[in-house]
Amino acid sequence: MKNPYKSFHSSCEDLRKHIHIVLVHPEYGGNVGAAARAIENMGLLGSFRIVGNKEKLEWSEVRKMAKHAFHRVAEAEFFSSLEDALKLNEGEIGLFLGSSARVGSSSRPHPLKVRGAMEKVIRKMKLAKFTDLFLIFGRESDGLTNEELDLCHWLVTIPSSEKYRSVNLAQSVMIFAHEVNENLQEEWEQFQAGHPSQKEKIVSHLIQLSEESGFILPGDPFKMKPRLEQIFSQLPPHVPEARTLHGLIDQVRRSIKKGEPDIKGRFKEYGIKN
Repeated sequence: MKNPYKSFHSSCEDLRKHIHIVLVHPEYGGNVGAAARAIENMGLLGSFRIVGNKEKLEWSEVRKMAKHAFHRVAEAEFFSSLEDALKLNEGEIGLFLGSSARVGSSSRPHPLKVRGAMEKVIRKMKLAKFTDLFLIFGRESDGLTNEELDLCHWLVTIPSSEKYRSVNLAQSVMIFAHEVNENLQEEWEQFQAGHPSQKEKIVSHLIQLSEESGFILPGDPFKMKPRLEQIFSQLPPHVPEARTLHGLIDQVRRSIKKGEPDIKGRFKEYGIKN
């Protein structure tokens, strides 16, 4: 049987070589150095691309903040425009993600939150939907321009306080890189097998709920467990909102144990109490 997860890449480590960081006209050398350190810390091995004038970079500040990762900046590629920085080689299929603190509008979709976006994008990369991922960050003062945002396939934001939404450039790179690295920790072999572990966890959790609710009786005299397992086997290998499903199951189990809805104070802001 043909493996449905056949990919351009042979492992998660191979994926790391195809994740690129792009800084658009960074204004402070220290942020460039700190960004280089962040991507080195998180093991992202793709290119480091900078849109801007190499000669105007504050190299003393770069070196001070980069520490052991200075070689990433020394090897960085410089471009005159973001469009040039995003040009692909033959055979490459790129996905461009722009970091943005802006909210959506009628002409632009609301940005995705970084954690969910990175989970989704790394999955797509493993499934060979594209070959190369570009994480794009704008200027410290005012981010990416509308024209630059138009070059991005997805806009991604870091959830932050409404009173102060702007996140430092180097910190933004670290947050994005950390979320990418988290999603690259998954065992490649486990993924190629179709994520049986996630599916098995969901099935096991649902069976546990069925037993605790009395749907499956002790000893299972009516053979309900194999029937449910047959039904649950129809679940796809990956369930996008698995955490939500697990949360629902746990909530129902707590309520059964308590004998009444166990709100646990999650709706206190609406004046609802246990």
